[in-house]
Amino acid sequence: MTGPLVVVTGASSGIGLAIARAFAKEGNALLLIARHMKPIDGLPADRTVYAEADVADYAALERAIRDAEAKFGKTACLVNNAGMADARAFTDVEPAAFSHEIDVNLKGTLNATKVVLGDMTAAKSGTIINISSVSDRKTSPVAVGYTASKYAVRATSESLREAVGMQGVRVINVAPAYIKTNIHQGMGISFEEYCRLLGNPDFLSAEELAEVVLYCWQLPPSICIRDIVVAPTRSGF
Repeated sequence: MTGPLVVVTGASSGIGLAIARAFAKEGNALLLIARHMKPIDGLPADRTVYAEADVADYAALERAIRDAEAKFGKTACLVNNAGMADARAFTDVEPAAFSHEIDVNLKGTLNATKVVLGDMTAAKSGTIINISSVSDRKTSPVAVGYTASKYAVRATSESLREAVGMQGVRVINVAPAYIKTNIHQGMGISFEEYCRLLGNPDFLSAEELAEVVLYCWQLPPSICIRDIVVAPTRSGF
C-alpha cells in the first residue's frame, strides 16, 4: 500500500532532499519539485514523481501538483521548503536579487499553498508545513531581503492556521536555525565564509531537521505543532 501524497518543494538538495528521503521511508507517495529536479537514487520509482518547476510560477506549480494527484490522489501534506538567501549587506544587494528572494521564499509558499488548500478544506483534512527560518523572528544587519521574506512566511503560516484550523487543516511553521546545506553556494561564498558571517556556530544536519518535520506530520491529525524553532544547542542567540 502506498501512503498518501506528500509534495515537497526545493527537493533536489539539502533540507528538501532529506525531507523527501524521510517521508519515502514511511511509504508515502512523493512529488518532488525543484527548478533543476532529477531522479534521486534510492527512492522508489513506483511512488515518486519529479517535476521541474519554479515555485514563483503558479501555473507550472499547479500543473505539476495536479499531474501527481491524478496518479496518487489529493495532496495530504505539502512541505513548502524552496528558499534562497543573500547574506550580503543590503547596500550591496541589487533590487533584482531581493525581489527574487521574495518571489521564491514568500510567493512560492503562497503559490503552492493556494494550489492544495481548497481541496484540503473541502476534505477537512491536510497538513501544510512551511520551512521558514529562525530569521522569521530574529532580525539581522545583513540578509535583509531573506529576513523580511521569512517574517512574512511566519505571518502567512499563522494567518492560514487561523483561517483553516477549524476546518481540520494543520498549518505548521518550522523555523530552523543553523542547518548544514549548500545554501552558501547561492551567495557565491564558501561554507567557511558563511560560518564566519554567522559567528561560527554548530550546525545541525538536514537529516536531523527532516526527522523533526516528519514528527510534526506523524502526530495525530487532531494535534498541530503551530510553530517550532529547531537549533543546535551551541549557538549564539
